[in-house]
Amino acid sequence: RAQMTSNLKLRHAVSKSIRNFLESEDFIEVETPILCRSSPEGARDFLVPARIVPDAMYALPQSPQLFKQLLMVSGFERYYQIARCFRDEDLRADRQPEFTQVDIEMSFMSSEAIMSLMEELVLRVFKEVRGVALDSPFLRIPYAQAMERYGTDKPDLRYGLYQHDLSNILENCDCRIFTGAIANGGIVKALVVPDGDQISN
Repeated sequence: RAQMTSNLKLRHAVSKSIRNFLESEDFIEVETPILCRSSPEGARDFLVPARIVPDAMYALPQSPQLFKQLLMVSGFERYYQIARCFRDEDLRADRQPEFTQVDIEMSFMSSEAIMSLMEELVLRVFKEVRGVALDSPFLRIPYAQAMERYGTDKPDLRYGLYQHDLSNILENCDCRIFTGAIANGGIVKALVVPDGDQISN
């Protein structure tokens, strides 16, 4: 019970800090509809039957995407919402069927300005909620470099294991798994794991 109480208080403090920061930056919080029409957003919708309209279904939003875009074109230049989202898909480590996200949209902003603002937000939340002063500026990695080195655009930098492209070395080897992949436009990469021979399968 004490742990759950602590978690709820932490969530409240984080939400409050986020709201205070964004409102100080002239954002307006807008609550978008939960019951809406189904729209293609990359995952399956949760569908809710409508009693007053036989055979009709509402869809729970995967994100506020459509509504916030309407806000942008109607003249709201800075919007945010701590939004509930619903996605009827298989469980993953970073995805639940129902989750909360900080949804932010800005007009006429460069990518650099957006990243700088989000960095300020994270610094503020950690300082206010946990009393932790994070090192800044945050490390920024170009997308192409992240994909080349780590194979993902959200790498875990604690391990420092780079992917190395071995396609030129293996394109004429005797292993058809490698040569077939390369011949079809793929690439073959490997990780150099220190003391990897000491690790069991």
